[in-house]
Amino acid sequence: FVQRLKSLNAMEEVLKRRGRPLVGKKVPSADTIGYAYARMDPQGLRQILKRVCTLARRNKALRKRDGAMPLTAAIDGHEHFKSYRRCCPQCLQREVQAGQEKRIQFYHQSVVASLVDAEPLMPLDAELLAPGEGERTAAMRLVERVIREYPFVEVFTFDALYLEAPILRAIVGSGRGAIVVLKEERRELYRDVQGLLPTLEPKELSLDKEKILYWDIPGFTSWPGMEGIPVRVVRTIRQRKVRQRIAGAWQESVQAQDWMWAVVGTASHLPPLAIHRLGHARWDEEELFNEQDREFGLDHCFKHAPKAILNFILTLFLAQVLSELFFTRNLKLPGLKSMSLLGLARMLLEYPPAPSESSIWALAQGP
Repeated sequence: FVQRLKSLNAMEEVLKRRGRPLVGKKVPSADTIGYAYARMDPQGLRQILKRVCTLARRNKALRKRDGAMPLTAAIDGHEHFKSYRRCCPQCLQREVQAGQEKRIQFYHQSVVASLVDAEPLMPLDAELLAPGEGERTAAMRLVERVIREYPFVEVFTFDALYLEAPILRAIVGSGRGAIVVLKEERRELYRDVQGLLPTLEPKELSLDKEKILYWDIPGFTSWPGMEGIPVRVVRTIRQRKVRQRIAGAWQESVQAQDWMWAVVGTASHLPPLAIHRLGHARWDEEELFNEQDREFGLDHCFKHAPKAILNFILTLFLAQVLSELFFTRNLKLPGLKSMSLLGLARMLLEYPPAPSESSIWALAQGP
């Protein structure tokens, strides 16, 4: 995966051409790798990924973009692949219009947790949706596991889909905070805020020479299911100057971006500009998805079996984190100037390391 071959058949071809494996004494076939991944326990890969991310933070290889910001994890869903013919017992189903007829489409979807507003961006964990359940059910399992396994995560940031009391109560109960997009008119909290906004004057601040108007309204207690937990709402309008070339001439215009967030737990102590920043930081996860799909094959079906799908996703996450850490922490300055991450992958493909039987679990443990 570090070499970014994107398919098991490509991996088998490269290994057989070399005439030697990366580990062990025999070159495995694509079918053998798929067979093994369909039977592995994902918890083992989760623990390796957790150990790498934890050591990266302890060794200061994980850096905040702004030292004043808390370490933040974004939670979002991602659809991996779909088919009208191939399916497995854990496939999700939906009816779609295909030409003149409606057809049943089979697909897989996961909810992913990633560190955002940090360098490097780090995927932490993933949870597959089971048939008949929605993203919020899988997100609840994922959030509970991230709370348990990653104590250094201080704040969670979500899209509006995850604005649900059980998820937020679990986060607040663990001593963390959450920032969630608020935009659904059917929600009582949204209607309460809209009723108050006309009576309040916005305040103003600057960000990157751009003007931001904001409203900061604390103390909402009318949200069903959140009894006893005060909710703060922050609304920002960012006015940006945009320069576009239209009909051969440059034209300037001002665009307004209007956002609203519900804030609970420890995140309630953050200033409005920090909430604005971390609320938008969840887009970093979309950047991660794009890179994982483009460079590592996130949306390729390596093996259509429930455990295999999750295991390959976790292996991909581990490969991406290790590649980033090796590139930023192990390459000396002359190498960094003359090589990109893609160049590193090509070098490892052309000049792979020698076979090794060692395990990271055999390394000496610190106190």
